Amino acid sequence: MTSRATRVPLLSNSPGTERFLTVYRFGTPGARPKAYLQAAIHANELPGVMALHYLLPMLDAAQKAGQIKGEIIVVPTANPVGLSQHMFANHLGRYDFNILENYNRKYLDIGDAIVAQVKDKLGPDEAANTDLVRRAMVAAVEGHHAPNEPQFLKKTLMAMSVDADYVLDLHCDAHAALHLFAGASHADAVSDLSAQIGSQATTVGRPESIPQVMSFSACNIAPWLKLAQAYPDAALPKTSFSVTIEYRGQADVSHELGKGDGTALFKFLQRRGVVGGDPGPLPAPKCKITPGWGMDVAYAPKAGMLVYLKDRGVTVQEGEAVCEIIDPLDPFSDDCKTVIKAAATGVLFSRRRDGQLAFPGQVVFRMACENELPHRIGRPGTDD
Repeated sequence: MTSRATRVPLLSNSPGTERFLTVYRFGTPGARPKAYLQAAIHANELPGVMALHYLLPMLDAAQKAGQIKGEIIVVPTANPVGLSQHMFANHLGRYDFNILENYNRKYLDIGDAIVAQVKDKLGPDEAANTDLVRRAMVAAVEGHHAPNEPQFLKKTLMAMSVDADYVLDLHCDAHAALHLFAGASHADAVSDLSAQIGSQATTVGRPESIPQVMSFSACNIAPWLKLAQAYPDAALPKTSFSVTIEYRGQADVSHELGKGDGTALFKFLQRRGVVGGDPGPLPAPKCKITPGWGMDVAYAPKAGMLVYLKDRGVTVQEGEAVCEIIDPLDPFSDDCKTVIKAAATGVLFSRRRDGQLAFPGQVVFRMACENELPHRIGRPGTDD
């Protein structure tokens, strides 16, 4: 463990135990631009951990070469509580056992408080206003009383990230192509990141759309969106940059993928001026950027065994069959197979594994479509 690694203690949930975050810091505290990266807030999602495993030595070398231009904070595993959740030889890590809360939901929504706090304090200088808002956001998070273990963890992570210029939360899906949820983040940086990491589906939200689910990526951007709505003429950024990268599926952990993913993250940081050096030409994008409300989500209408007819990353035409739900008890009836079709043409970027048992209402696939879909407008995509 290098001298740049620190232990950040967390709230203990039982006598005789302790948990802590390992946090790596590079550059000068307070320098700009600031980048914050974390992986495995869903503790059983490890492809992002592998990416950071390769990124951290690159950042260490850049530090020694004097190439860190801003400040970088990296939390390689953001959920030590979830890392310990082994039950009957299965690693869980998505929900807190005590309060049944998703570790990537219910972060602090400080936007309204910040709007009220900076009222009548904003001047003509955008840099000064931005600094005022950032300090207010950090103070609001640090001053919050977290009553239990998962909320204390979320507060601790958010206190390190909420004032960053670039926030990257690394996840993975069950069985998916590499994809990017960008919310209402800065469009130019989203385009850079999408191309640099080789995203096969990148979705963005409407600028005026406040996140409905306070995930980690949402909590860092929501205050800026609320400020833009409350003070449209103020000298302030209209948004920030806080995204979720989904590094394929849970089984997609390898040295080859990790090295490529870590290198792409390093080059993105170079491209945004956080790290010095030449990142080289930007790769050609692998996908069009599509609207968040153009993401179609399909649900299982009944219980049964899932069998897919389309693989992750392919374009599916409207009306094409994507998967079947098979009744394992009756192979003889005409309705033993329930076919689920694509409601619109798009890229099938997320699905489950063949052979899983579906339950009624379960999400069975997601697709990125070029246009907003009327039946998805106003609905969050994070409904699982």
